Amino acid sequence: MGSMRSIAFTGGIAVLGLAVLSVVWFFTAEWWSLQIDRIYTPPMQAIQSTPFGWNGTYLQFGTAIPGLAGLTGFNRGERLAGAHLLGLTGPGPDYRQVATIEITTNNQLVIAAGGRTFAVGARAGLIGSDDKPIPAFAAEPGDTATLSLERSLFGWPVRPSLAGTYLSGAPTTWARHLYYRLFWEKASGARLVMVWRCEQGYEATNGWHNFGYCELLQVEILPAEHRPQ
Repeated sequence: MGSMRSIAFTGGIAVLGLAVLSVVWFFTAEWWSLQIDRIYTPPMQAIQSTPFGWNGTYLQFGTAIPGLAGLTGFNRGERLAGAHLLGLTGPGPDYRQVATIEITTNNQLVIAAGGRTFAVGARAGLIGSDDKPIPAFAAEPGDTATLSLERSLFGWPVRPSLAGTYLSGAPTTWARHLYYRLFWEKASGARLVMVWRCEQGYEATNGWHNFGYCELLQVEILPAEHRPQ
């Protein structure tokens, strides 16, 4: 009898411990996901970096689908298509402007941040947006530019809310982060690095869905003298 009680007690402690760990994981999963993102984020797509658009509010990479602001095709068996829209504001709660953009008198698009400037491209006609064409800019001779879309290795469960009603549709049950990484280097060796982060949700009916504007996490402009030897 004593042995049975000991087994039952040990089993109860194990179940309780597992329940506590499950609760802790539920409330800290997003934090853990962000820590893992600092080490590795799997690539999703290499994006055409030039030409790109600028409408005065956000940069647009890729040609938009008429009537659709953003992307479609995030789920298995679909093709990711549409425009990648990247703004200049940072994370909340203040959402301060991290960088500024100016069009010079010789039609160059110049990004400024941290007291430094970087000429990204020169005027190159128009590019289609979801509404009407916007000014386009292209890399200059000798430029090297890459833009990649990456995702969190692990997502996290979303806490239940009143969003899941018959009027509002299926609730978002899972989330992950997406990252854009832009690297631009001039022939002189001057470099620009920009990183954006977006939060994307998942719901049972439609899977992974479109998202709002991304937060600009990092802008690094290095002058030509920082070019590795």
